[in-house]
Amino acid sequence: MARPATGQTPPISFRPPEKLREEFDAEVRASGRNRSDVLIEAMHDWLRKRRREHPTASGEATDGV
Repeated sequence: MARPATGQTPPISFRPPEKLREEFDAEVRASGRNRSDVLIEAMHDWLRKRRREHPTASGEATDGV
């Protein structure tokens, strides 16, 4: 899942709890990927899950991500 070139989309900033960030960073390093790519994948996964759990009013689950 490729991400857009730098500067193409606005950044999102947040402050996760320190322990969560430390664990996340360790797993990201072990995977050989970077934070942005892993977080983008997590966002896609979360949206897909929400769409399955909460289909549209027409009864269809959407997966446009």
